Amino acid sequence: SIEIVLVFLAKNFQFLRFYPNESIFSILLAGQLLLVIPYLKQFYKGKSSNKIFPYIFIAFCYLILFCTKGRAGILGFTVGLFFLNYHFFKSKISVLIIGLTASCLMLALINIKSDSSSGRLLIYKVVYTQLEPKELIFGIGYGNFRTQYNQLQAAYFSKHSINSDEALLAGNTIYMFNDPLQLVIEIGLLGLVILIIAAIQFFSYLRQDYLLFDENPLLFGAYLSIVCIVVSSFFSFPFQMIGILIHFVLCIAVIASYHQKESSKQQFLNENKYQVIGKITLLVTSICLLFFGYQSFLFYQKANETVLLSNTGFRKKAINNYCELYNDFIKDGDLMYNYADELTKVNQLDSAIIVLNETMKYRYDDKCALLMGNLLLEKKQFSEAEKQFIQVVYLDPKLFGNRQVLFQFYYEAKQWNKALYWGNSILNLKVKIPSKTVENIKIETKRRLIEIQTLEK
Repeated sequence: SIEIVLVFLAKNFQFLRFYPNESIFSILLAGQLLLVIPYLKQFYKGKSSNKIFPYIFIAFCYLILFCTKGRAGILGFTVGLFFLNYHFFKSKISVLIIGLTASCLMLALINIKSDSSSGRLLIYKVVYTQLEPKELIFGIGYGNFRTQYNQLQAAYFSKHSINSDEALLAGNTIYMFNDPLQLVIEIGLLGLVILIIAAIQFFSYLRQDYLLFDENPLLFGAYLSIVCIVVSSFFSFPFQMIGILIHFVLCIAVIASYHQKESSKQQFLNENKYQVIGKITLLVTSICLLFFGYQSFLFYQKANETVLLSNTGFRKKAINNYCELYNDFIKDGDLMYNYADELTKVNQLDSAIIVLNETMKYRYDDKCALLMGNLLLEKKQFSEAEKQFIQVVYLDPKLFGNRQVLFQFYYEAKQWNKALYWGNSILNLKVKIPSKTVENIKIETKRRLIEIQTLEK
């Protein structure tokens, strides 16, 4: 309940925003609701007068989840409900009905946000067509998807039409919206092996525990939550959200506790030296993680203060803070970009280029390419600046502003043929979201195209 309140308050208070959108929050919400439902099922079991209450509660859950518009959460919650009534699977007819229901629900959810679904298919297409076979086998490196995908997308649109409906689906993407597949893309076949082993272990525990579900609602709820989050992960990125990860690990701990047959003290005494070393290693790792978490808290607390200093005009103090944060062992691409931007504003161009080159190892999008292009233009490196401005367009071809930057570059360089090409490209681009900014860009582009045609005559 507290989390729901925080999510709605976050619309007006940014410091309460712990999730990028309500859709990803719906996965955590669905998992927590499924953790509670077995208790309700057990509590109202045998009470004929209150048998309808669990169904009212489930309907209320769906109402909340549909308000979040989180398709992955809704689908995960539905699969969890099927799992809740696992005894239905003994009947072939029930299995058929459940399968049809799940299929119809999936089709309905896809149609709710058809552009979003098509956009995810574009991500899969770009990854499959642009990665080398070697990269598909060995991976692109753990955590590298967020920096490499936009480069792959730019390479894709450099060879395909940027005026197509497909180009309207492109954007600055840091998630694959499929956590298991993203893991395989990042670490290759090793990721697939890890997923298979994890699945085998999960079903092994499930086979041992399912007879205990009626007597242990907490154990049952933990399994339901895990099923929900794992199903959702094929359509979103729950394993990259710390709040959902905490809940997931809690559920694993609940399941593990039911498989601990001896007391902790007795179990420790009976273990061999290798098991003891393993547990001490885990303890030390946990302490290190706590230290890292504390350092991260201090880091982002100072980062927020620095952003506030920058916004209120204390630029010198902000730059000093950014410099300290930049040299910290924690690396944040957004913060590094802000540092490069601040250095640009005070005309420290060489330092800004160095920082921005380092930033692109952790964040690469059209804003980074645009800033680099402007810096190179200030340094009179026109050919390199041109490459960056072209990259800006290919990184997100649906944005009028990105094309306007390239058009402006050619217009000021008096390269009329290229300016005419990109000016017409702006006028012919489909408007995805109408706005006053788009109208102004089109009006200004038309004016300059007429001026170019006049000059050529």
